[in-house]
Amino acid sequence: MSRKNLFLSTLVCSLFVATAFAQGQGRGMGMGGNQPQDMKTIHALFDDHKKITRTVKNISNGVETVTESDDPKVKALIIEHSWAMKARLEKKQPIRQWDPLFAELFKHSDKIKMELTNTAKGVKVVETSDDAYVVKLIQAHAAGVSEFVQEGMSVMHKQHDLPDAPKKEETAFVGKGDGVETCPVTGEPVNKEIKFGFFGRTVYFCCQSCLEAAKKNPEKFIKP
Repeated sequence: MSRKNLFLSTLVCSLFVATAFAQGQGRGMGMGGNQPQDMKTIHALFDDHKKITRTVKNISNGVETVTESDDPKVKALIIEHSWAMKARLEKKQPIRQWDPLFAELFKHSDKIKMELTNTAKGVKVVETSDDAYVVKLIQAHAAGVSEFVQEGMSVMHKQHDLPDAPKKEETAFVGKGDGVETCPVTGEPVNKEIKFGFFGRTVYFCCQSCLEAAKKNPEKFIKP
């Protein structure tokens, strides 16, 4: 290889690495991080919710939870998700921003201390705060996660009110995204390979589970 060609090849490689690094840094901001993989893990846990056991103990400054499964694959998902959520809280990288409770929890994440311990079948989490209001958020979130474990995909799209907020009546339409760039079921970024025709147009989803939910009741998530 000539010196000229070697120089050009090196330059191209350097530009590629720099671009990839910049894109990686961009994904680490805001809702970024490893969101597609995190959402895939969450959806898999919803699908296998009947294989999960969970106990929650409210304490004076937060909660102690134990989430486990006899299925090794589900156990691995529980551990993966728990540590990913700890990282998201520490880096302020929210998910489910359309859910008032989750949005508020991430807003105050700098006031939350989260300690994780892997168990034989899953994870024990001790989540605490010195702020009385944040303690209420932590406990409400723990109750919401327990509801996910108990009910599975049917409550994945449910909004959770803030502690002490007046209860709102659930409307018939609960769509979150436009079906082009954001999933109509969760509001998360779509996977362009997961799509289906509704009301004469192509609608895109973030995962197969959301597509199946829309097929069962399209009017609930997609406007004609």
